[in-house]
Amino acid sequence: MMTDIRTQWTSSKTFRVLVILALVYTVLRMGIQAILLVDMTSASVSAPEGQVASDLDIYVNAARHFLAREDLYLKGTLEHLETHYPYSPAFALMFMPILLLPMPVLVPLDVLFHIAAYVLMYIYWGKIFKRLQLTSASHALVNLLPLWVVFSAFWDDVAYLNIYIIMALVATLFINALLEENLGWAIFWLGVIILPIKPQWAFAAALPLLLGRYKFFIRLIVGSAIAYLLVAGATILIGGVGYGVQQYTDYIAFLARLSRDFPWRGPDKPFLGYNHSIVQTVVYFFGISPTMMKVATLVKLLLLAPLGIVSLRYLIYPLNKRGDEVPRLALDFAFALYLGAFIWLDMVWEISLGIAIFTYLIGTLEDKRIVNFLWVVFVPYAFADIVRLFSYIIFGDAILYDGSYVLTDILTYLPWIMVVLLSFYAVILWRLNKFNPQEPV
Repeated sequence: MMTDIRTQWTSSKTFRVLVILALVYTVLRMGIQAILLVDMTSASVSAPEGQVASDLDIYVNAARHFLAREDLYLKGTLEHLETHYPYSPAFALMFMPILLLPMPVLVPLDVLFHIAAYVLMYIYWGKIFKRLQLTSASHALVNLLPLWVVFSAFWDDVAYLNIYIIMALVATLFINALLEENLGWAIFWLGVIILPIKPQWAFAAALPLLLGRYKFFIRLIVGSAIAYLLVAGATILIGGVGYGVQQYTDYIAFLARLSRDFPWRGPDKPFLGYNHSIVQTVVYFFGISPTMMKVATLVKLLLLAPLGIVSLRYLIYPLNKRGDEVPRLALDFAFALYLGAFIWLDMVWEISLGIAIFTYLIGTLEDKRIVNFLWVVFVPYAFADIVRLFSYIIFGDAILYDGSYVLTDILTYLPWIMVVLLSFYAVILWRLNKFNPQEPV
């Protein structure tokens, strides 16, 4: 990968200019981030509330609650859900070692950890594209390095210190294990990491099934279920049986009522906000009511129906081929499953894997009109952090609303993340529909 980047650097002046601009932006962005982090750790009032390391704070508090055998999950109203712990008790246990570090040390270390994860994600997609002999995708990955550097979802994660980029890396490694049919690593990523933290990231588990690799699929599911139960069992034993069982019971109850009690933004709010899910979009424009919630569910089902139909064709006429034997088809399905999972979610704040999907599509699509369309759709999302940063530099706190929303940001007003999701989804479904599983691949 580094050789390819050096070659492109030497041969393309445009590439050199874009990389330099991206690096200048990185220095500026990290400088602002450092100032905000210092303000936060020194309890300065100048740090915008909710803008810096707020998700890390949730994880730290959850680890403290687990250590003290206190309740992890919100009881009663979900009015302040955004600042409450939404993951499994196992994740709170995994985070306990960080309690040994003071916050002024933990925060910069976590920032470096996110940067390292993002770099590894970029490197691994380069390895995947090369191993699958997707030469055009490999070239696109090199050419789009400046876009990866400024990608808003990455910088959002650096600001909030959520685990979106970490999960995108884990999903990358999981997809790679499935393509190679490396059962041990696939079970580890799915059963030990993904399911205990963010189960929606298990989307790629269906890939072997769709490719007709039934034995591998069954072993994966059984092995991952056992791994998950072992993790949950260890969590319960370490926390104490009574406490551990109660927390898992509360966790299941919390997830069951999450959508029902979520503080949705209705037409009375001044703008949509950063949750761009189908449900949030519907209730914002048409009002919060049981009828509109059902309408949103119907919309999601209609959107996912084409994926179900295409998948059914491959279940009826199984290929029985490993993912790395049919790379384009396998990655199309993996990404379609990712997009379908996020279309179904009621809370959609980001698409961290979107930068890899964009790179893959730009590198493998032959229709220039579709490529240009994807550029038009993706760039406003990719550059959102640039808009926010310069708005803050120019206008200061005056550009912030309620401590969290940037008034110059298109994502504040329009469900642009969902627009990107649906655009990628439509293009990939169109391409999947062109494959015929009854013909040789």
